[in-house]
Amino acid sequence: MTVLTNKMYEIFDREEFSFKKLKVNKTPEEIDTIKQEFKGIWQIWKTVQLNVAEQLPTGKFAKVHVESWTNGWNLRDHFWTSYRLASLADYNPCIGVMLDKKQLQVYLMFQHYKSEKRQGTVNEYNKLLVDISDWSSNLDIFKWYIWDKSEMEFVDHLSLEEYLSDSEKKKQFDQEAIKSSFLLGKFAFRDRDKVNNMEKFIIEGINALIPLYEKLS
Repeated sequence: MTVLTNKMYEIFDREEFSFKKLKVNKTPEEIDTIKQEFKGIWQIWKTVQLNVAEQLPTGKFAKVHVESWTNGWNLRDHFWTSYRLASLADYNPCIGVMLDKKQLQVYLMFQHYKSEKRQGTVNEYNKLLVDISDWSSNLDIFKWYIWDKSEMEFVDHLSLEEYLSDSEKKKQFDQEAIKSSFLLGKFAFRDRDKVNNMEKFIIEGINALIPLYEKLS
């Protein structure tokens, strides 16, 4: 059980993530300290994801992918992990888990990055929009949101409750989302949600998304 602390959010409270630019105003010792702080928080993040992977149904998921804390040139401005069903291991859709300076989120997504190397089209994925109402019928939709790929990371997304209850907003959203792809997930916000058990929060989000995700199999 891992508590999500404010320190884990604070690591992203910086204006500059480029090593090249950091070197302009920081000494080598200061940069090394920043690296060690980042890596330390990321190690906690990685451990959480490995704990989650161990608690998911045996054989249901492919090996979890935990993105590194750096891409070689920059510190990450978020930590990200992907979970793919074993039956969809080589497909673009996945369940992402992300921590940034604003929130922790667990969400279903179409991974556009290097999508040409994997199977599954965005049109096939976007067909899941018609299943969301039925999928969510027995779900506590508090803290759930839906957004499209074109939205910026830190903007306030449309709540799932509003999406489901306002037919006009649903129609408008669907029309925009099919131009790229939609994302659907559960959020915990830094400024108002206490997460005393990160593993539990993530597992509950993943398990809730599985029935919708499995429709792609």
